[in-house]
Amino acid sequence: MKLVIESLTIKRDGKTILSNLCAEMEGPGLYQVIGPNGSGKTTLMLTILGFIKPVSGNIRIHVDKKHRGQPLMAYMPQSYSLPSEAPITIYEFIEGYYRLTFPWPRFIRRKPDIYERVSKTLELVKIPRSLWNERLRNLSGGMIQRVFLARTLVLDAPILVLDEPLSNIDPEGKVEISELLGRLSRDKLIIITSHDPILLLDYTKKILLLGYGYYAYGSVDEILKYEVLSKFYKKCAVELEKHVHIADWH
Repeated sequence: MKLVIESLTIKRDGKTILSNLCAEMEGPGLYQVIGPNGSGKTTLMLTILGFIKPVSGNIRIHVDKKHRGQPLMAYMPQSYSLPSEAPITIYEFIEGYYRLTFPWPRFIRRKPDIYERVSKTLELVKIPRSLWNERLRNLSGGMIQRVFLARTLVLDAPILVLDEPLSNIDPEGKVEISELLGRLSRDKLIIITSHDPILLLDYTKKILLLGYGYYAYGSVDEILKYEVLSKFYKKCAVELEKHVHIADWH
């Protein structure tokens, strides 16, 4: 599977967000998209998904024949809202989303692998079985983040587009999710935005750095250098004992 971005220019509200962007991402593998707030990371993700039409350029996606007939991409948004009184449990939320991929009648059609698929996905993101029947409104921010990651993974799509999946998760949880994404990247193409690329470096093929209408694209060693980062992060990029650190937050 391969995603090719060709001379992509994107505007929002009359402002040019990305200009003449070119990149090729080939899976399986993990690709990070980083940059300061407002640099266009989420805009790029929404354009890849087809929610935003670019001014010029295009995005081509090549998939293997074995993936045809199934969901091509699965998306995890950076932010989301849930009705505060929604009477829906974790299990129901994931099962309902999975059923949306079924032909009609979606919610009365029986499929033998539904329980197995949903259960394995919830176990994959380490949501305790004791919480599967807990209502979403009672969950912490970190647990909600795991639920939305599970919703994305349950489709088993070959391409995962993940916008800040490590936000709102405690430090131990960030390590667990990073290791999970690393394992998944052995079989899938994963495109992920991040404010802190460090935890995923061991699994990262390339980094796309966005900011101020410009971009840099290359290997970890090519991008995570002070002379490159300082052009995008300005004074928020510092070098401590020859180790580059980005003083960024989210």
